[in-house]
Amino acid sequence: MGFFRNLFTLGKNKTYMEAIRLFNAHDYRGAIKKFEEILKDKTSTTSIHHNLSRVYISQSHRNLGIILFALGKYTEALYEFNKAIHYNPQFNELYYFIGVCQNNLGDFKSAIESFRTVIEVDPSNLPARMKLGVALHNYGMWDTAESLYKSILKTHPNYADIHYNLGLSYLGRGKIDEAVESFNNAIKINPNYLQPRIKLIVVKIYQGELEKAIKELTALSEKYPKFADIFYYLGIAHASSNQFDKALESFRRAIDINSSYKDARIKLGTLYCYTGKYEEGIKEFEEACKIDPADEDLVMVMNTIKNAIASYDETGTKFSEIVSNVFHKGISDLIPEFNKGVQIIPDVSEMISIIMSVSEEDRTLCEMLIPFVKEHILENKDYPDLHNSLGALYLKLNKYEEAEGCFRRAIEINPKYMKAHFNLFYTLKMLGKFQEALKEGEYIIESGMRYPDVYSYFAEVCLKLSLYEKAIENIKRALEINSKYSLAHFIAAQVYEKLGDKTHALYHIKECINSNPSGFINAMAKELLEKLEKD
Repeated sequence: MGFFRNLFTLGKNKTYMEAIRLFNAHDYRGAIKKFEEILKDKTSTTSIHHNLSRVYISQSHRNLGIILFALGKYTEALYEFNKAIHYNPQFNELYYFIGVCQNNLGDFKSAIESFRTVIEVDPSNLPARMKLGVALHNYGMWDTAESLYKSILKTHPNYADIHYNLGLSYLGRGKIDEAVESFNNAIKINPNYLQPRIKLIVVKIYQGELEKAIKELTALSEKYPKFADIFYYLGIAHASSNQFDKALESFRRAIDINSSYKDARIKLGTLYCYTGKYEEGIKEFEEACKIDPADEDLVMVMNTIKNAIASYDETGTKFSEIVSNVFHKGISDLIPEFNKGVQIIPDVSEMISIIMSVSEEDRTLCEMLIPFVKEHILENKDYPDLHNSLGALYLKLNKYEEAEGCFRRAIEINPKYMKAHFNLFYTLKMLGKFQEALKEGEYIIESGMRYPDVYSYFAEVCLKLSLYEKAIENIKRALEINSKYSLAHFIAAQVYEKLGDKTHALYHIKECINSNPSGFINAMAKELLEKLEKD
């Protein structure tokens, strides 16, 4: 009676119903307040709505954290993620996001611990291992970071990001030749990878090859007119060549693209002062201080320049010295700077893949993220990862037609994008387009994507097309890799049933049930077992 009384009370609880309404409307802050009201009521700690509120408040904090994370608001996002884990300690996947926040906020030691927490649960988690390398680098554990990157490259030699990160580590420690080799390796794998190209040009600036650097950066600026780093380094190269008007223009372009670019504002402010534009110069320093109010050195430099302006009416040796310190000395500092605080830029594709791994049937987060990914696509139309990520969100929402279009677009951009090929294959299967799915399945298997789920899904497509021998062939391949793979046994039982081989059908359906399948497959398997035993 107690259960039904609680269930009845649940239906009557207006606060809970309002909290759920807010949650479904993606008003997570409002939902959190309502769930908190319920949880503060100590008289209802055993009620169903109290327990469910604890689940939903955790999801609300998680979802709000992911929104803030995507917006780059790491302090606020970190608070929300920690609250989510407070209410649900099983949210291990959030330690990936927590680690990124901690790294970008300068708490490298904690970031290392967070990424290691993810890896303890899933030692093969490549994104977490890659980010751990960045945190180790930032914490000054360069040997450990290099060893980690090299170990990843042994099994994933074609990951351009790892070569790039290894190059940064080399560059930060003054190993110029090794860094150049790593950056070139990254570019060989991905010719459109911009960051290693920029770092190779930075090496030229460091080595005094200013004309070459300016020429290459100018070419990149024409191709990538919205990439702030290009204009920042172009400004440094121009200033180091005493081309101050061009340097001013370059720094202004960098700030137009990214108004929070602190270093660009510092360089611009210094040049303004040198050319006698004191008010503009001080304004840039003040803006830089707003961006990073904890930077005491920056405040000291700004005050020094203010005092210099108060003491001198004209430009002269004083500002020549400042320019020399900021730029010419800064060139020699460019290389060591790579040992300091490498930021982890949130990767939309990685973020979506982690969200896809969330076990509970909470699709509100997917619905919420679709406009976010679409916005990124508008700015980066030729990024196949973004189209694949959008398709994955639609797939999670069972919107198969929309998902198909996204995966096809990803493949159109990169015909060898195997993840998109697999997603398209699965989507075509779900849409009942079995002939098209058969073609995709053959392609991904021939391309070397040999996993039990690939073989099992392909066998399922063959079953639908009455290609029974081909289905059995692929089931055997799946079971050679994982003899306890429940989906393979379930499909095998269906194939043998179609062939009238009751003995093999019974064997595989029992193996399926004994392998602890998911709820849906378990229910279907028991239904098939009952049918086979009756016949």
